[in-house]
Amino acid sequence: MKIGQTLKSYVLWTHPRGGIHYDVMVTIILAFIFFTPRSVFKDTPNSRLLHPSEIVVKQDGPNSFVCELNAVAISPDESDISAALQRVLVPVVGSIEVTRYTELRDTSGKLMGYRVWAHR
Repeated sequence: MKIGQTLKSYVLWTHPRGGIHYDVMVTIILAFIFFTPRSVFKDTPNSRLLHPSEIVVKQDGPNSFVCELNAVAISPDESDISAALQRVLVPVVGSIEVTRYTELRDTSGKLMGYRVWAHR
């Protein structure tokens, strides 16, 4: 069988089940599924949109927390974001000190929320 005919038969899936060519096709498909990196498909998990008043708190070690909150929890005219984040988080987490924070943005660059690292 010529190479062109073999490739055509692979594309049209004309080989009988249990034959060497069938096994090769299945192996190629499985290798593609399991060994293709996620970045090829630009498949990244989407961050879940938080309710405007929802604050997600995860423990990050003893007396350390990582908090996520919606951007609407902070007034857009706030000059000190760190202090505003601390003011919003204190009723939920208690007395804390904000270590750092990052802005969470969607694919278009719109500010969606904040991820805050804090400790007691």
